[in-house]
This record gives sequence, C-alpha cells and structure tokens, in this order.
Amino acid sequence: MDWEWFDGCFGFMDALTLFLLAVSVVFVAEVGDKTMISTIILAIETRGFVGVLVASIAGFTVANVVAVLVGYAVRLVVDLTIAKVLAAALFFAIGLWMILRSEGEQSRVLKYSLIACFLMVFLMEMGDKTQLSVFSLTTLYENPLVVLTGGVIGYALANSIGIIIAKYLGNRIDWSRVEKYAGLVMILIGIWLTIEYLTH
Repeated sequence: MDWEWFDGCFGFMDALTLFLLAVSVVFVAEVGDKTMISTIILAIETRGFVGVLVASIAGFTVANVVAVLVGYAVRLVVDLTIAKVLAAALFFAIGLWMILRSEGEQSRVLKYSLIACFLMVFLMEMGDKTQLSVFSLTTLYENPLVVLTGGVIGYALANSIGIIIAKYLGNRIDWSRVEKYAGLVMILIGIWLTIEYLTH
C-alpha cells in the first residue's frame, strides 16, 4: 500500500482547511471594516468598480505580505503554545474592538486615483485587525503562502460582495450593526482557539 499517497492526501486536507480558515477569518474581519467601507464609497463615487476593487486587493496583498513574513519569523523563535495563546487573545481583542468601538470612524473618501486607492488600503491595513488576524494565523500554522492566499481571497470576496450590495442598496445598509455581528464571530474564533489550546 502506498502510504505516501495517504500522507499527501492528509497534507492536502490540512492545507485546504487552513485555506478555508484564512478565507473565513479575513472575510469576517473585513465585513463593515473601514477599509471595506472606503473601498465601496470610492467605487460608487468613481464608478470604477473593477479598477477600485483590483487596487484595493493589491494594497491589501502588499500589506499582508509583511504580516505573513513577520508572523512566520515569530513562529520560528516563539514556542507554539505561547503563539496559540497570544493568537486567541488577539482574536478576543479584535472582536471586542469591533463591537465596542465608536461609530463614525469611516474614512472620508473623495475621487482618488487607483494609485491613491492602493496607498489608502495599504496604509489602513497596517496594524489593522485584518492584518493582525493574518499575522496570528501565520504564527499558528506552518504554511504562510496558504494563509496569504486565503486572506487575499477572503478580502476579495468581502469587498466584491460589499460593492455589489452597496451598488443596489446604498444607504439602506446599517454597516455599524453588521460590524458588531462580525466582532462577535471574531470572539467565537478566539474561544475556539482557546479550547483547542486547552484540549491538546
């Protein structure tokens, strides 16, 4: 029996699970986030929906390459159990921040060029909860490329859906309430990581 084939299958499933986790975490973190709202507003005002989305995704990708590289370096020098505890605490903090933060933090966005859109997203992502989520996942798992790929796709999905919905519904969406629910999900992820740490 070819056990290498089974090992390959399990390795693929581990990578797929991590990929889906990264997609889900970033998707949830982006829902109602200032980056998403700014991207939507810019797309609506300029009517350059595809161009703005591409520039926004590019800005996110560059910012989170930094997070992945730093997270992977931390993984090499920090004990994994400590990293898992820190990651769980980080998800709790992110979730609470999303629920408790004051309203009206939305960035004022005018008719920027696509280059300005890229820079806007890049700067807003530096130290943002989404980047911290990507950093946390990278410290926990040993496949930074899968984390980054999943994160980019999760970001693209959230912003694509946001732009499409906003195009048709506009001001009828209560983004502050949406972000509160997203914050609750982030706290649940933190609880899940804590349980995983305590049971292993």
